This record gives sequence, C-alpha cells and structure tokens, in this order.
Amino acid sequence: MRVKAILAVLRKDLIETRREKMVLFWIFVFPVMWLLLLGGIWGSESPPVTVDVGVVYANGGNVVGIMENATFEGSHLFDVTVYSSEMEGLKALKEGRIKALMVFPRGFEENLTTGKQAKIDVYFDKSDPQEYQIVRGIVVSFFSRLSKEIRERQLQYIPPGHYNLSAKEIMAYIKASGEPIALEERAVSREAPSPIKFYVISFMGIQFLFATMLSISGSVFEEMEKGTLRRVAASPATPWDFLVGKMLSTIITIGVSIFVGIGFAKVVFGETVFPSLFGWAFILTAATFSMGLGLAIGMSTGSARATNALVNLIAMPLLFLAGIVIPESVLPGWARPIVNYFPLGRALKDLRLLELYHRPPIELLPDLALLGLTALATLLFAVVLYGWRVKRLD
Repeated sequence: MRVKAILAVLRKDLIETRREKMVLFWIFVFPVMWLLLLGGIWGSESPPVTVDVGVVYANGGNVVGIMENATFEGSHLFDVTVYSSEMEGLKALKEGRIKALMVFPRGFEENLTTGKQAKIDVYFDKSDPQEYQIVRGIVVSFFSRLSKEIRERQLQYIPPGHYNLSAKEIMAYIKASGEPIALEERAVSREAPSPIKFYVISFMGIQFLFATMLSISGSVFEEMEKGTLRRVAASPATPWDFLVGKMLSTIITIGVSIFVGIGFAKVVFGETVFPSLFGWAFILTAATFSMGLGLAIGMSTGSARATNALVNLIAMPLLFLAGIVIPESVLPGWARPIVNYFPLGRALKDLRLLELYHRPPIELLPDLALLGLTALATLLFAVVLYGWRVKRLD
C-alpha cells in the first residue's frame, strides 16, 4: 500500500465533497436540523394540554363544574361543551369538534353521594393514535385523582352504628370504596375515522408537500443543465410549453402514487380513504402551491444539487412541523401555528376534517379559496423567475 496514493485519493474526495452542496447538506445541516426538530418537539417538558371534551348529563353537574375549573400549571385541563343528548355529542365527536364525550347517566350523583359506585360512559376519538393516548391519559388521571379525593371524604363521614345491609349492598359499597367513579370506555360506531385512514391522509400530505416540491424543482433544472431548453427553443415549441408539460407530468405522477397508496391500504388493511371532489380540489391546489414553491427555489439557486439541498432543508422539517408525520396534538405550542397557517399544513388539516370527520364543504370553502390565492401568487412568482432564468440561457 502506498501512503501517497491513499492521501491523494483522500485529498481528492475531500475537495470534491466541499464542492458538493448536497453532500454538505447531509454532513453539516441535516444533523443540526434533525436535533433541533426533535429536541424542540420532545427535548423539553411538554406544555400543559387543554382537552376539548363534551358532556351529556341528566345529573352530575357538580362533577362537570369541577372539570370546568380543573387546572394544571395555570392552564385548564378541559374545555367543556355541554350537549343536550348523547346523539348530538357523538355527532360532534365524529366531526372532530371534541376529542372525548362523557355521558353521565341518571342516578350518577345519587350513587356518588350515597357511597355507591357512579359510572361514566366515555367515548374517545381514536383516529389519531397518539392523540388518543394523550387524551385518554388526561381523562383517566383526572378521574382517578377525583375518585381518591371522594373516597377520602366518604371515609370521614361514615357514621357510627349498626347497619342492616344485604350481601349485595355490602359488595356494592366495597366496590365503590375502591373506585367511587368508574369510567367505561364505549366504542364509537364504524362511521368514526380509524387510524389507518388518518395515515392514508398523512401519506397524501407527504406526496403533495415533499414529493411534488422535490420533483418539479429538480427535474426542471436538470433539463436546463442538460441543454433541453436550448433544443426546445430551436424547435416550434417554447420554454412555456416545456414548463406546462413538466407541471402536468408531475401532477399525474403524484396522482398515480396517491392512487397506489389508496389501493394498497384497502387491499392490506381493509380500509382506505378515497377523497371526494372537494378533497381532490384541496389536493390539487396544495400540489400547485408546492410546485410553485419548488420551482421558485430551483430557479433561485442556480444548480440542481443546491436545489435538492434547499428543498430538503425546507420540506423535511415541514413533514414534522406541518402535522404530516407528527400529529398536531404532539407538537409544542410554538409549532402549532405552522399547522394552522402554513398553506400546506392547513390544507392537510382541512383534508382530514373533510374526509375523516365529514365536515361540510361550505365550512372549509374559505380555506380552499385562501389556499388557491396563495398557490396562484406563488406560482406566478415562480414563473417570473423561470422566465428570467430562460433569458439567461440565451
């Protein structure tokens, strides 16, 4: 082995690495970005969470009042909405307006005040598995602590004397002494969204955010570097024909990929989501915004490698912060505005509300209109940059 030859190869590779922006991205930027993302999301204590819950009660108003006033670290544990019937509450749960529904049956407070076990029927929204675990944990912990307080107070008020109780009554009191309030988790009908449907929508978000942006930005500039546009200019076609063709091919490719994901989920898991016409409008509009953003990045950087690095730098954090891979419920407070106000994050949230929770389209129409205007403005800006870049080829 020749040391000089080895050092020469090493020097050559290091020099080439310094020139490769994509390689530099993975060496220097990606580790910092990854640790900042995960450290920002999970690296510190989670802020207090306020759970949107619905309640239905014939009696049980005292416990509902305790729920409304319960706080943790200065924040309310529950944002309580009272519904007149179980059917009305379940409708709100299926539409995603609340995360849990609690039904207090008749005789709840009578059982509680006489030392018997009081039961609450609880329905949870299980469409988002992570959020379900968080919400369920908060609800169960709250009522466990409340049961402990009630049990201690009940023991203080046991009057002396002899009692004439049946074995059944004695068993009821013994049971209540261990768990004064029992939560019975009820299943929501099949109309409620399932976790696999939630993840199918997430897959669509990855496609119209990450794949679309990366595809259009990289492919257009690669064709420029290959000299395709110069050959187009020498033919009856124009650079604008080339751009429109590229955009249409990107939409078709992403559309086929979405269909594959929809079909795979149905075959393997037995459930899937096929978007409505209004849902497809959200997908196409979001994809247009993503294409405009990707094209603008590509036309600004000046090289295909730099474009790939910059698109990764923008798109990869958004996979986490826009509620695509990580649900909004898990995100820290500083990241949640991205879900609600960044166009692609808002589009995905609205798509879930539309297809999973069956929100009426008229309710989401303003968001679609705003997304359309944003997509149009972004695309026009990208087209201007494209025209500028084409002129520089001449």
